Amino acid sequence: MDEEIKKLLEQNLAYSREIYKSTKYIKNYVFWAQIAGVLKILIIVVPIILGIIYLPPLLRGVFDQYKDLLGVQAGTANPTEGLLKGATGNLDLNSIDIDKLPANIREMIK
Repeated sequence: MDEEIKKLLEQNLAYSREIYKSTKYIKNYVFWAQIAGVLKILIIVVPIILGIIYLPPLLRGVFDQYKDLLGVQAGTANPTEGLLKGATGNLDLNSIDIDKLPANIREMIK
């Protein structure tokens, strides 16, 4: 009987070691999966935040050059605001004099 208990204890110890190895592997896997998840979120969120912060001043300079063509009023603080409100522009296509256009554009129109 004593021999049988000793054999069962050794078998129990072997199972416990195997469970410990599996648990350690799973814990390590879950840790790195969480790190990868955070990195994925950061890769998506950080460029969006940087774009929100730095893109409007850059686009303001670009839109300042095209205010007349886009039909945005000169007093508008945000050039994209006029576009979003539905400004159509001040350019009347019917009043364009074709003879005043450059030669290459006249050839493209014909």
